[in-house]
Amino acid sequence: MRLGHVIYVVKDLDAAVKEWRDKGFTVEYGRTKKPINALVYFSEGPYIELLKDGGMSSMARKIMRLMGKGEFMDRFDYWANAPEGWTSLCIEKDPGGLEEEIAYLDTVGIKGTYMKDLKRVDTQNRELKYKCYFTHDYNMPFLMSYFNIDPKPKNYVHPNGVKGIAKVIYRTSRKNAEALSHLVQDDILQVVEGDKTSIEAVEYITT
Repeated sequence: MRLGHVIYVVKDLDAAVKEWRDKGFTVEYGRTKKPINALVYFSEGPYIELLKDGGMSSMARKIMRLMGKGEFMDRFDYWANAPEGWTSLCIEKDPGGLEEEIAYLDTVGIKGTYMKDLKRVDTQNRELKYKCYFTHDYNMPFLMSYFNIDPKPKNYVHPNGVKGIAKVIYRTSRKNAEALSHLVQDDILQVVEGDKTSIEAVEYITT
């Protein structure tokens, strides 16, 4: 697997999109109507997701808890209530299933919820299909299969000269760090052990 994307939590999505565009990034909303996220894509490597409300409304999260999905919702509540800024990671693989990776995580005591039929229609009317395994420990990055259609632009450089992400430094527990070292083969992601999970740095490739 590899580093898929980095989540930047925001409180006001429109304001955040304007702020990132003012910084010279090209930003597109995740969907046309009532978007809850926006994306900063690069031609190669991980992208950035600006995420509002944890990606799910408070009402939807409450309903899911009433349905017995409390462990699943802990991650989304964490995202919804986190301070604005770098918050979480996704690790990804090529399109397909995540069964092998889930089986490994089960052997080391990391449980989660597998969503096999996720999809969204983006602002270019592409139906993007993918799978996610949301680990119940939100300090462990969640897993994703890549989209059935590649939405990344070809040979693109943002107006500010940024071509991609060069390095992400992620601090997490020994248990999660060891799991990531087993799953991920990506020089961009640097995992260090620590008591508190955090994204300590995001560095860019510039022209």
